[in-house]
Amino acid sequence: PVYGEEALALLREAKSVLTARYGLELKKPVMVEFFGEQQDFAIRTFGSLGGQGLLGVCFGTVITMNSPGGLAHGRNNWQSTLWHEFCHVVTLNLTQNKMPRWLSEGISVHEEGLRNPAWGMTMDARFRRMILEDKDATPISQLSSAFLNAGDEDHLMFAYFQSSQVVAYLLEHFGMERFQGILRDLARGRRINDAITANTGPMDRLEAAFAKAATQADAIIT
Repeated sequence: PVYGEEALALLREAKSVLTARYGLELKKPVMVEFFGEQQDFAIRTFGSLGGQGLLGVCFGTVITMNSPGGLAHGRNNWQSTLWHEFCHVVTLNLTQNKMPRWLSEGISVHEEGLRNPAWGMTMDARFRRMILEDKDATPISQLSSAFLNAGDEDHLMFAYFQSSQVVAYLLEHFGMERFQGILRDLARGRRINDAITANTGPMDRLEAAFAKAATQADAIIT
């Protein structure tokens, strides 16, 4: 009764905007469950206790969410999380669950920022240091490893950030039609690097161009 109508309104908007943008016809209902207790969220989501820090999880056409009044109250934005997770519904269904985590997360973070500039992830001093000083950026062809091998929370967040920047770069330089082509190729079973190459050009050129763009003055905060 407190936030239900607001959540439904946001979900209806997300369905309208995101399915149209990515060319998906959702043929199944999407179930979204909010849990007031983190332990109930964990049991429903993982089958066991745990998952502290997670706000929402998507399983194709099922989304589980921590309640706005729950564990993360005051520290996170449930609307941006819900938009993020519904974007997973769209991309996972579009690719028949055949997409790497970095691309799925990168699209969802990117779409958060498109919906509201206050959402998503932006450059900050931590990411600036990791790009320019620590040289922590991962080549596009190896971005899956950025999630698998993240040694701490900062590096995991950087993996999300870099993935969203790669998505933004692909859309800006190659357009939505070619980007959709990558997703269509994934649905057909093509490997991610082959799908990107087929729709954009040689991977080594793309990686060099993106690495240069990522260190441009207008892309780095001062």
